[in-house]
Formats: sequence, structure tokens, C-alpha cells
Amino acid sequence: IEVALLCCMKTPPTTGTSFQALKRTSAQDNLHIYYPYFWDVNLLECAISQHHKRGEILLRDYVIGLMGRPEINENNPPSLLKRTVATKKLAFLRILFSKFIQK
Repeated sequence: IEVALLCCMKTPPTTGTSFQALKRTSAQDNLHIYYPYFWDVNLLECAISQHHKRGEILLRDYVIGLMGRPEINENNPPSLLKRTVATKKLAFLRILFSKFIQK
């Protein structure tokens, strides 16, 4: 999941690689803690599909709940979407940084 988010940060985003990274994760990875930092609805939909195929109903429902958050609604004004993306990127990078600094 970390790889999927990092691929989305590139300009232009490499969504194909992001989708492949999501397909290789499992519930045992405990990387679902990163789902709240997703800003791309397509990636969330891919995660929902993968969890559904694997029968991981709790994780699927968790991601469906995240999809309903108003800040990632693609019909929002571009300025709000841009601010949401910047906020989520920064929060994700802080967590990733602290994860590797602690080791």
C-alpha cells in the first residue's frame, strides 16, 4: 500500500503500478492503516475490489466507509481537492518518515 501511494505522488501518477501494488497486499500486512491517506478514488475502488475477491469483508466495508468521506468527492471545487491531496500526502509522508526513522 505504501508503494501504491508513493506511485500516485509522481507527476504524472503511475496508477498502473499503484493498482499492481494493491493487488499484492494481504490483510496480514496490516497496511490498511494507510487507507485514510488515499486521495484517489480509483485506488480505493481497487482496494474494495481486492478485499471483496479475497472475502475480507471487514476491510472491504472499512474502505467503502472511507469512500463516503466528503473531502475526496471528485465533484468538489478543484481548490478543495488540491488542498485535500496536499494534506493527505503530507500526513502520509510524515508517517512514513517516522516509521523509517524509528528503525
